[in-house]
Amino acid sequence: MSSFKVCVVLFIGLCAVVHARAQTYLTCSDSAPPLKGDRGPPGPAGPPGAKGPKGDTGVTVDLEIRMQDFETRLAKLEGQTCQGTKVINGKTWYGPGNGYFYLVIAKDMRYKQAKAECGKFQATLAVHAPRNQGVMKVLRKQITAITEEDYWIGLTDIKGEGNFVWEDGTPLKDSEANWYKGEPNNIRGEDCVGSNFRDTSQWNDYPCSLRKLYALCERQG
Repeated sequence: MSSFKVCVVLFIGLCAVVHARAQTYLTCSDSAPPLKGDRGPPGPAGPPGAKGPKGDTGVTVDLEIRMQDFETRLAKLEGQTCQGTKVINGKTWYGPGNGYFYLVIAKDMRYKQAKAECGKFQATLAVHAPRNQGVMKVLRKQITAITEEDYWIGLTDIKGEGNFVWEDGTPLKDSEANWYKGEPNNIRGEDCVGSNFRDTSQWNDYPCSLRKLYALCERQG
């Protein structure tokens, strides 16, 4: 073989070896893990995230909410009147819904004495309830005594016959009057007014000295 052919054969063999080694290196390079470089500087802060769901209400917060709700309800009720009862000086007073409370003092008294007994409770003989038969209807259901016994109300014509005036100083209006048929008749100088009609609360005039009637007392709630 000539020297030229030998050189060609050697060159081809060398190229094959180099090519094989190159394939082996590339194959290993594809599967080997990359080298870890140095940590770079921190990036800029991202935009704020979406608002999360509301958490459970704490015990303290829940209690404060309940208190606020209670105070709101109480404030609304303070401006209203409602039926109910109230204990004053150990006595149960009844509220028919007109802004006043009522008590019957169950003992036979003259008008002047009945007025004084009501005064012990910072009250007067009733002047507002008797003017409104709707209110009296409620009271008759609340206070059994006024459907069973006679009682004084705060109305007289002591200062002038036939000119009836309430204990609060206002004259009786015709629209307020609830006289029983034929009353007032002023028999025996009857200047004070009471009720003795169980289911209608109608009025009769009596002698103020008559010691026979209970007291229907009235005071503001």
